[in-house]
Amino acid sequence: MAIGSIIIGVVALLFMVAGFFFTAVPVVGSIMSFGSPILALVGIVMAGVAMSRAKQQGESNGAAVAGLVVSIVAFILGTAVALTCGLCNACMTSGMMNQQNRGGGMGNNPFLVPRGDGGPGGGSSPLGQSFAAEASRISLAFTLAGVQMGCAGDPSGASTANNYHPQVASQYQAMGCTLTDQAVEAYGRGCSSGQRPCSEVAVIAGTPDEQRATALGLDAGRCYAYTSGQGKVIGCTTDQGFKLIHLENVNAVQ
Repeated sequence: MAIGSIIIGVVALLFMVAGFFFTAVPVVGSIMSFGSPILALVGIVMAGVAMSRAKQQGESNGAAVAGLVVSIVAFILGTAVALTCGLCNACMTSGMMNQQNRGGGMGNNPFLVPRGDGGPGGGSSPLGQSFAAEASRISLAFTLAGVQMGCAGDPSGASTANNYHPQVASQYQAMGCTLTDQAVEAYGRGCSSGQRPCSEVAVIAGTPDEQRATALGLDAGRCYAYTSGQGKVIGCTTDQGFKLIHLENVNAVQ
């Protein structure tokens, strides 16, 4: 029982870490984020039972105490991730499900609030869209980091093609290799933090940029424009992962 509490506590910590890194992955992120504090509670209970038995039998309760400590730490950290990354993922997942089932099937999901405007993405709530857009920054940050790493070994940018939608890769890969660390920092940071450089992000459905997504056969409701100063980057969540579809004045950030 004591060893089991340690194992459960460690697994809860792993779920917490996975919940953070999989924030932008529908469903998976929520399962990991909310699963962490639940597992941690199980570990706490197991540790408590083990400590009680050890006291009754006059045995050492060192392992039980260790399990209790690990589980408590996992519960605190897991709860923090669940209330931030987990809720972001839940809203994003709900919005995506609503877009995929546009015209019906909203059921009793509290996150799917109809806008009733009949426009693009009209089935998802503004709150859900906002969470999804901000959560997409994680995917963008990994993608831009991948572009920088690829360009370090191949300045032509050819090795970074997988980070772009196949139909625009040749158009933007050279520009991607001009990205500065400041620009990458700006696109990966929301302006609500109060720090500069930073960028604003919004779903492109219903905006002039929507045609950039539809021309590639993508759902504009799953595409996001990150703007900073005169710079802009547009990325989309696709069946093949997060892909860049447009770069514009990428280093003109503020």
